[in-house]
Amino acid sequence: MVKITRQRIALFLLLAAVVLTIQASLPQNVQAQSSFYVASLDQNIDPGAQDFVVSSINDATSSGIHNFILIINTNGGAGVNMENIISAIAAYEGAGNRFTTLIAPGSAHAFSAGAYIAEASTNITMVPSTVIGSATPIVSGIPVGQENTTFTKDLNAFTSYMISITPGYRNATATAQMVTGGRSYSCQTYVSCYAKQQHVVDVVLNVSSTQDALTTMGAAGAPIHTPGVTSTFLSIISDPNLDSILFLAGTFAILADLYHPTLIFTVVGGAAIALALLGLGVFGAPFVSIVLMLIGAVFIFLELKTHHGVSAIAGVIIFIVGFLLIFSLPSSAPTPASAPSGSGTFIQAGVLTYTILGILGAGGVLGSIYLYRVRETLMNQPRAQNPKAIIGKQGRLTSDLKAGQVATANIGSEDFSVTGPTDLPKGASVRVVDLQGLKLVVEKAEN
Repeated sequence: MVKITRQRIALFLLLAAVVLTIQASLPQNVQAQSSFYVASLDQNIDPGAQDFVVSSINDATSSGIHNFILIINTNGGAGVNMENIISAIAAYEGAGNRFTTLIAPGSAHAFSAGAYIAEASTNITMVPSTVIGSATPIVSGIPVGQENTTFTKDLNAFTSYMISITPGYRNATATAQMVTGGRSYSCQTYVSCYAKQQHVVDVVLNVSSTQDALTTMGAAGAPIHTPGVTSTFLSIISDPNLDSILFLAGTFAILADLYHPTLIFTVVGGAAIALALLGLGVFGAPFVSIVLMLIGAVFIFLELKTHHGVSAIAGVIIFIVGFLLIFSLPSSAPTPASAPSGSGTFIQAGVLTYTILGILGAGGVLGSIYLYRVRETLMNQPRAQNPKAIIGKQGRLTSDLKAGQVATANIGSEDFSVTGPTDLPKGASVRVVDLQGLKLVVEKAEN
């Protein structure tokens, strides 16, 4: 029989710790030895996408991985975030590394901002049933009367930008047509791949799934990284549609709490407004838009003084105008020096945005009317207790009353502190003639 001692227990725990440490280090060693870093981006190009791709490139660089594969499927997004991603790609490639954009699986596409990111890559690989292109920017902030000249200038700037990031082994004329004419290049089959024939991509693989594509590219063992909590949060909070809902809902929540004091609505409303402002800042909303939205909130709060609904409705209108300017003014987010002027983007107000605005506008009007009716109802309610209602009632003294002093009297089956101008004995009948703070002023009642 083996005798269990403290020394043997300690030795066993030490061996167990060593084994667990070795096991925990094995995956990290395998990853460090992998020659590929694979990241999958299946979303619009927004601050969250920028955070994910840039941090992934930095992770690959710090891990000493010289081959980066970005699996992409996107409809496009913000030009500012696209340009920052391209700058990170250029820095990675400038250090002698290889950056590959893989458009997969079948039915995936790299539209708009995604097309620029792909063309900035060392290699573009597609699988059948995928598309690349349609990269015409949406120009914003055009002065009245200069629509044609400003649009032409910015379109030429983005066309030059696309040509500059297209490597010499691809067809820069064809990639320029993605910008000037919104051209798209499909890859229907392995044999008939128009994108490959026009030399806007480099490789087409005879596979359909992403995993098969990675296997063919020699990256079968590499883990596929996806956006983490931070990147996902940035993507969610930077949606201007959500920010508008949070901002206006938070404002009305605080206003409603002032009518129905609970403190909970105030805390929730303040948190909603803080998140909305954070999201607008991350999105790069123009400063003018944020100012107008804040002015709209101030007008809504003025409803506490005006009490007729007009101030709140005016505030909602000012807020909506400020919100719409987000889609029509240049972004306030910083852009790389090598990028175009920054007045171009790849997003615009769509059906969802106008639907939300309609709901917010109607909700603002109805909310203003509701708060107005609540106030009117509260003002017209009779008081739960009217102190002066006791004047004129009679009762009896329960203690002697000295002139100008305080005594007690029972009036309406309740005891009160009373005072009066004359001396009255205990048991005398008295009548209330006035209120003096918390005391009743009484006089002798005539029987």
